[in-house]
Amino acid sequence: MLLPRLTKSATILLVFLLAGLRIAGAQSPGENVLSVAHAARATVNRYTAERLRKEFQLRERTTATPWSAGTAMTFRGPLLKDILARNALTTPNGIEVRASNDFVSKISTDEIDRFAPILALEKQCNDDDRASGLCMPDQTYRPLSLEDGGPFYLIWPLNELPQSYVPGRNAIWVWFVVAICPVP
Repeated sequence: MLLPRLTKSATILLVFLLAGLRIAGAQSPGENVLSVAHAARATVNRYTAERLRKEFQLRERTTATPWSAGTAMTFRGPLLKDILARNALTTPNGIEVRASNDFVSKISTDEIDRFAPILALEKQCNDDDRASGLCMPDQTYRPLSLEDGGPFYLIWPLNELPQSYVPGRNAIWVWFVVAICPVP
């Protein structure tokens, strides 16, 4: 079988992407599953995207992200505080949100109460999505892909965050979310 010849840059990028997918898959507690725990290793509940859609009211959030060069996008998912309440996960010290690559962000209860982040499951379809076949002509939302930071991406209202948060607090925008637990 003849493989296309790649440039050195493309080869390096491909190696990093494949390594990242391998690591993400190896460290994820399950394919497209969010674990909610009362302690670092004591899982209380596990949610698929479908279960989150069924059990929680989905909220829309139209916002730019620190990386979207000012372009606003519309995401949809449950409020983080609703997930915490349903699982009796209340803690004065805040929570840790873990990504599949072992990135951990500590988020205070005050931040959650003030800015009401959502755990995005979906992104609004646009013309490019329809042209590429990611969305059907009459489809409004599509599941978040890995390229979008999915399947679960913690989304904040960028314009409501204090100026000091960008870029100093960009760590609160967690993509590839796999677990939520209290800060120890």
